[in-house]
Amino acid sequence: MRAVALGGGHGLAASLKAAHAVADEVTAIVGVADNGGSSGRLREFWRGCPALGDARLTVSNLLGQDSPLAQLLEYRFRTGELAGHALGNLILFGLLEKTGALDAALRELGVLSNLSTTVLPVSNAPLELRGVDTSGQPLVGQLAVHWSPAVAKVWVVPEAAPLAEVVDALLHADLIILGPGSLYTSVLATALAPGVADGISSSKGMVVFVANLAPQEAETRGYDQRRTLEALLAHNVVPDVVLVHRDAVGAAWHGQPFSGGPRHLELKLSEDGLVHSPVLLADALARALGGDGESAR
Repeated sequence: MRAVALGGGHGLAASLKAAHAVADEVTAIVGVADNGGSSGRLREFWRGCPALGDARLTVSNLLGQDSPLAQLLEYRFRTGELAGHALGNLILFGLLEKTGALDAALRELGVLSNLSTTVLPVSNAPLELRGVDTSGQPLVGQLAVHWSPAVAKVWVVPEAAPLAEVVDALLHADLIILGPGSLYTSVLATALAPGVADGISSSKGMVVFVANLAPQEAETRGYDQRRTLEALLAHNVVPDVVLVHRDAVGAAWHGQPFSGGPRHLELKLSEDGLVHSPVLLADALARALGGDGESAR
């Protein structure tokens, strides 16, 4: 069985660990549109550089916090011109300069890390997230989208050629996992990259959206799960199953689930209500794959 998880940050790590419990072959597809922090500074230094932070963090999370290599990748310089930079970003930057493309750089880092998971960038191009808020004001860059309390729509530029390995992974996946993670700046920033939305819709695999445990400040402030799903559908990202933590903040649907829409499974996905449990998430994925469409309230 083949599973693909898309996104970035710690949410992607939980999905990847859960995917390994239900699938034999797992691929991570990470976003490259971030323009903040160390990634943003490297993009300013070299305009052709895709964001590296999500790729680095994904590798580190897969290695585990006790891994000496993961600790090196996550080390941040404290002084001088490098202050704030993650060492892993600089290593990836060097591999990118050496190989000429981020997918090749990640292959080399994967060999060095002895990873069992394939980590792919959603694109080799330096993508940028853009959007518009409900008043019609433009939002340029991931940071602007993240801090807007009234996002209406987002999209990704430029119209770069899809990465063939990404499209192939999606088309041959038995399971595609979206989230958990920031709705606009992680899930949709990845799902709307060139070729990805078409790959998801054309895949015969089950598409599962893992909802967040709580709305985010300010990106999805006040969102319940119904509004979150409406945002996905408005961007033509259509899951087959939505997994919601039973006690999540904003879990209420404010009415009946969508008639004829995604199956809605309300299960225990977290032990503490703060982070998703890979073990509980794996159980939920197994139920979704097994066809359990009842909401366990």
